Amino acid sequence: MSFASDKRAPGLLGRRAQQIVQQPLDGPEVRAALEALASCYNSAAPQPPQSDSGHVTDEMGSLARHRDVRGDMQARGAQMDAEFVQALGAVEEAFAGLERSVESLDGQCSALRTQVNAALRTTAAAAEQAGALADERRELGTRLALASGFLARFAMADSDAEQRLSGSTIDAAYFAALDRVAATRAECQKLLGVGTQTAALELMRELAAQEDAAYAALLRWVLGRARGLAGDDEAPVDPMLRQALRRLHAHPALLDAAAAEIARARREAVGRAFVAALVRGGAGGTPRPIDAHAGDAPRYVGDMLAWAHQACAEETELLDALQGPPPPPPLSDKPAADRGLLAVALEAVARPLELRVAQTVAEARAPAVLFRIDSLLSFYAALFAAVRLPADSAFMATLHGLCSLAHSRLISALDALLLDVTASAFDRVPPTLDTPPPLAALLAVVDDILRLNEDSIDQPLSSSEPSSASIADHIARMLDRLSTEAHDAAADDAALRPYECTIFELNVLAPLLSHAVPFASLARWHCAQEASHTNLVDSLCRQLTELLKEKSHLPFADETIRTETLPECLARFNLSLKSASDLDVARLVTRLADHSLARSVAHRVTQMFVDDYAKLFSRICALDEGSLPQGVLPLLLEPETVATLL
Repeated sequence: MSFASDKRAPGLLGRRAQQIVQQPLDGPEVRAALEALASCYNSAAPQPPQSDSGHVTDEMGSLARHRDVRGDMQARGAQMDAEFVQALGAVEEAFAGLERSVESLDGQCSALRTQVNAALRTTAAAAEQAGALADERRELGTRLALASGFLARFAMADSDAEQRLSGSTIDAAYFAALDRVAATRAECQKLLGVGTQTAALELMRELAAQEDAAYAALLRWVLGRARGLAGDDEAPVDPMLRQALRRLHAHPALLDAAAAEIARARREAVGRAFVAALVRGGAGGTPRPIDAHAGDAPRYVGDMLAWAHQACAEETELLDALQGPPPPPPLSDKPAADRGLLAVALEAVARPLELRVAQTVAEARAPAVLFRIDSLLSFYAALFAAVRLPADSAFMATLHGLCSLAHSRLISALDALLLDVTASAFDRVPPTLDTPPPLAALLAVVDDILRLNEDSIDQPLSSSEPSSASIADHIARMLDRLSTEAHDAAADDAALRPYECTIFELNVLAPLLSHAVPFASLARWHCAQEASHTNLVDSLCRQLTELLKEKSHLPFADETIRTETLPECLARFNLSLKSASDLDVARLVTRLADHSLARSVAHRVTQMFVDDYAKLFSRICALDEGSLPQGVLPLLLEPETVATLL
């Protein structure tokens, strides 16, 4: 039983052995097992014959046998336990040896694990370095393949590159070499994206040096050809020069230098050509020199401006032919560049044009001539502005200055003419109340200017120039001034009666209105003056009506009719009607220059007087006949009779 008490018995087998040994023998399970075993023994042993009297003896024998079996079983169990314990002892020793072996193996594995970890730490850096070397090997292989393909496709021999890009000869091969260098630089961008960039950067530097040298040589060649543009205006444009300028668009600084040289050369050429056209004229004297027409101011100025406009068109065509179609927008702004070059090319025309036009304007005296010059300058300024020449260029600044000079000179000439006319025409009102003769001369000048203005009013004008509307407005102010001067002159003449002042004003205003009718630019002024004319006519009718009433000696103004003087007044009125002198309305309006207006005024005055007389007639008839002096009614004429006699 030492095994049962050994608490070190390990494993499942040990636990089962302990469970069997510790099982009590008088337990219910053991008893059931013994009873089953006893039944087996009873069935196997021979049964002696039994009698009724031997029943008790059988029961005792069964109990004895039962006790013998139990004893045997206990003995047998003890023996088996001993054998089992002995066998388990050997097993225990085997398990103990096995446990010692496992513990030894575990120690050895721990030592191996420590050694493996140390080896892994030692070889990690080497493995990482080996991976990096493998990646570098693959990268070098890729670079080698790209470099080999690059050299095979784009590399040029040093002698070939030096010969083609030296600039000694600019031809198609030169531009092909430039294209090859550009393509090579583009391919270098691929090498720049592969790891180390040393080789690609070296290639880029070498190619950049070659390309810079090539473009410098190209610029020198372009500058040399550009200088030739100053002397030969008829030579066709070299296609190589056009292609060279187009290539320079990729280098704005070089392009600006080339454009400045071209503009300088063209400025010299245009300046010489303009001076030759002014002084010598065309080949063989046809056309004649422009200075030969200096006596005809409008033609002289028009010829110079026309030559400048033709030169502008020719320079535009030349620049277009030189530069060709515009490159993509990121490279350059071709319209703006062309306008700048064109402005520089026309600078040489500005000074000679300014001197001659300014002198012509200063010598001109006639307002119509000045207006023609002003119109020409404004028209050509609009044309040059339409080609988008910079407003701050020398030529455009000169042209705008000449426009302002001519316009101010025209306004001054018109004001001086107006001052002379008002001083001479309205110094004294003529007895005939006719329009002063100097006024007709002024209106003739105004008529010429307005007709020229109407003919050119549909021409485009830039916002910086004096518009034709300003001329019409100034003339409208002049006509207002004439009307005001006529009113003041009539009012200052004490010898004139009020209706005569009105007639003089109407005689002055009538030609002003008649001259303004054909011109749409004076429509607003004409409308306003028509109202003034109507007011003057109404005033004249009232004044003449009051004059007739005064000469009639009738009591129109008396609130109460004095019957004692009524016969005398009627007699004198009838006598005046019959004599047709004092009450002759037609005679009063004979000094109106407009005869149609005179007839209309006479008719209105007669009607107005008859209307007032009819009212007086009604008042007299309403009086008591007994209060009227004898013989008054025969003297009282009917209103219809008075209208007929007037």
